[in-house]
Amino acid sequence: MARIKQGFLGNASGKLGNVVFSKWRNLETARQYQPEIQDANTPEQQKQRTRMVNLLQFLKPLNKTFIKFFNTSISKGSTPWAVAIKDNMKGVSPDGIFSLQDLKLGAPNYPPFTLVESFYNPFIDQFQVKYKGLSNYKPKEPFPYMGCAALGKYSSDNNSHNFDTRHQLCFLPMGNFFSSFYDDFRDQVNYNWWANGMLWVMYFSRNDAGSYNNPNLNLTEPIYFKPVSVVEGFDTDIEENPVPLEALTWEYIQDAGKWYIVFKIDYKKTSLVQPIDYTIIFLGVGFYNNQYMHTPAYEWNLGTDTKKFEIGVDGYHGSAIGLFSVYKNNGVRVGRFNRFYIGRGTDNVDYPYFDQIFKSNYSFPASFNLSDNQCGFCGYIDELLNDFIQLYEQGIIQYSVEPVITIEYALLLSDSVNGTVTVKNYFRNEDKNYFFLVGDKAQLIPQAATGFVFSKWAGADAADVKLLEIGTYELLMDKNRNVYAEYVEIPVPVTQYSLTVLNSVNGSINVTNYLSKTENVYILTNGANALLSPQPEPGFVFSGWAGTDAADVLITEPNNYTLLMNGNRVINAVFIPV
Repeated sequence: MARIKQGFLGNASGKLGNVVFSKWRNLETARQYQPEIQDANTPEQQKQRTRMVNLLQFLKPLNKTFIKFFNTSISKGSTPWAVAIKDNMKGVSPDGIFSLQDLKLGAPNYPPFTLVESFYNPFIDQFQVKYKGLSNYKPKEPFPYMGCAALGKYSSDNNSHNFDTRHQLCFLPMGNFFSSFYDDFRDQVNYNWWANGMLWVMYFSRNDAGSYNNPNLNLTEPIYFKPVSVVEGFDTDIEENPVPLEALTWEYIQDAGKWYIVFKIDYKKTSLVQPIDYTIIFLGVGFYNNQYMHTPAYEWNLGTDTKKFEIGVDGYHGSAIGLFSVYKNNGVRVGRFNRFYIGRGTDNVDYPYFDQIFKSNYSFPASFNLSDNQCGFCGYIDELLNDFIQLYEQGIIQYSVEPVITIEYALLLSDSVNGTVTVKNYFRNEDKNYFFLVGDKAQLIPQAATGFVFSKWAGADAADVKLLEIGTYELLMDKNRNVYAEYVEIPVPVTQYSLTVLNSVNGSINVTNYLSKTENVYILTNGANALLSPQPEPGFVFSGWAGTDAADVLITEPNNYTLLMNGNRVINAVFIPV
């Protein structure tokens, strides 16, 4: 075939002798005339047509996605589709078989990266490829943008070809590719369970926005991979579902100080004829305290409609994703894998599915395919912009041509010794400063530390603090304010007193009913009576009491006296000659 740019024939068309002139798009062509073929079904011709048909069936699902993406910049004077056919025809075997591993797209100018591993996580329906970069390649820029293009091919029969073309270009951490992760939970979704796939890597200049339109500037040869499931034996080959998820229920119970999770099955919602001949095998991943842990397999023979699994004394304050399938007792699997999510712990707290995945780093945030109010790195946008949303709902931030000027005053709450102060009714705070709109009233609730009690308000604006109700005070915010609370120690009640007995001349004092004694000092319980008995020496008699507390000594019977211990006491006895 010849192409005519300009010649003595001008815009010739049709047959001239044994030459046929034609025009296709902007191309003028001339080719040798082929007489009518009598037999177009020779074995070789049939084989060639089979090869072409099979290739077209393989490439057709990729025409408007990967073929257009990679071949547009190299199809000058042709089409991306035509380039794809030309480049891949040589990869079709004589029997018409074409493998994904032989797919040629674009114009790679660097060797492929090294595949480390590729695996699939059925708990969250996510696929991951780990790879090593090129050790001998140094990009022109020290920190270029690096993009990935991943093409997944699903297992299929009857020469049908189903592809996952969602990841035509994405930017992920060096050395990793993650398929899209969905934030909403579904009981049976396997969008990312690919039979095999191809991964291209390309570098883009940070300083040239136009480079993003041409993936072939710095394109590597593709990596071919076949993923392995992190759950041994997982597949989607079986479509039967003898025990659907709605046939199972679960609850937590506490028995003899231990927590259990109890599963129950409703046989009426299953297709099992003899349940005793079947066993359910559970696998799971638990999320607890911002961490995750894969669990071992648990078995439940369906001869009983209830299965109890022990959790432990402390219960479980987290959530879990589970997989289960049904097996014959001889080990043959007869049901598909179903997923379920337990989003509530024994503490009766709900743990949202996406939050648990995000906080435990079970998957890389850049791969999250989220709803409109979520961010893979920041979580829920509602939480991220909570302060703004509250100000908007309160009317402080309004949509108006003229900005609404708001006046605010600050309450500086200085540190208090031996206690704290809770502030309410403010709309924002910065460290020790609480901000109020003009005319609002700050509510102040003093809270004393153990052993102390609130005494009074102090500071420049203490006089303006008013009692609202017992334990709560208010302060009108019509200017900037500064207050703090003062606390005093609660007096410790006295439980013991001392009785000091001074040395007596010519006699002594016998003291009883005391707790302890040190020389002439006796310790007695508060409110007790000290029992006193004066003992004169020979030739002397007791005359009376002396000392600070002599007047409080009472006689109970001859030579026996008492002294009430309601304070520290000091006494002495007086003896005179007979």
